[in-house]
Amino acid sequence: MNNNDSIFSKVLIIGPSRKAQGGVASFLNIYSELLPDFKHLATNSKRGFIPGAFALAGTLLRMPVERIKGRKILHVHVASGKSFVRKRIIMRWGKLLGFKLIYHCHGGNTQNYFLQIGIPSAKRVIDSCSTIVALSKTWRDYFDTTFRHPDVRILHNPLLPTAHISHPDSTSPLRLLFLGNLVDAKGIFDLLEVFATNRRRWHGRVKLTIGGNGENERLLSFIKDNELTDMVDFLGWVNGEQKEELFAENHVLILPSYIECLPMSILEAMGHAMPIISTPVGGIPEMVFPGDNGILFTPGDRQAMSAAIDCYLLNPALVRRHGDMSLRIAPRFYPDKIKADLRDIYSSILK
Repeated sequence: MNNNDSIFSKVLIIGPSRKAQGGVASFLNIYSELLPDFKHLATNSKRGFIPGAFALAGTLLRMPVERIKGRKILHVHVASGKSFVRKRIIMRWGKLLGFKLIYHCHGGNTQNYFLQIGIPSAKRVIDSCSTIVALSKTWRDYFDTTFRHPDVRILHNPLLPTAHISHPDSTSPLRLLFLGNLVDAKGIFDLLEVFATNRRRWHGRVKLTIGGNGENERLLSFIKDNELTDMVDFLGWVNGEQKEELFAENHVLILPSYIECLPMSILEAMGHAMPIISTPVGGIPEMVFPGDNGILFTPGDRQAMSAAIDCYLLNPALVRRHGDMSLRIAPRFYPDKIKADLRDIYSSILK
């Protein structure tokens, strides 16, 4: 560890269990490999509410010990809903212990949630923090205009370089991949409606693989009721080697979300040289550039989604060209840059 990296020994990271499902857990695991003196305390458990309550209590008890050991910055990764409630407790306790606080926003639904609990209530939490970390320019602008916080920084999610990139030799059938929570906000049921509408025309020509968790029974029922079983494969939640295999077996990632911050699934697909079909929400327009590495359409516009899929179906060369551009954009999110940005944030806070 060089002298510049000594700053990381001053940081205590708070977030979900690294064994949990979701993008935040994924990049926390990248942080664990990237950052020297990495120290993380979890506030929940993948095993459920009661184990999660014990994890939260353990974190509260452990924080004074880490403060005594010299940790000075509490870097808190926050979504909305229950995550915000837990992290608010953590941040209040951290402030009493003398930590400098970083609020790292990951919740795509944060704006709606803050309106629900009241902007003044959210502002009390935001104002207690030394720095707000946003995942994109769009989210930085939101915190700037809504809360007038003096220090809002952009920090992208990290992406590990892909060691080996491969895809099917032929684009017939065109293979689409969806990775994410199975909820309306991710647009997955819009996507299935599009497949149902185009079932006869796309049969044998377009395949969809779904990896995720959420409203599983609703999804399976829709697939069965609309006779999509030979066009749509549902695998449940995937990670690790299985996810890598899916990137190698498919041509295009599709994520028709209504709300997002900076989706890890898009970043990972770009690192595997895949074109992207998605929507211009959150930080997605800072990763996906129409005509260069993907196609964007208005959330909920099923006709435009269908046209985007047809674009790649009818132009196989475009799949390769847009995928190559994704791979050229991906280094903006590689770990060395993210580590340097983190070092700057931490150093600025301690100064």
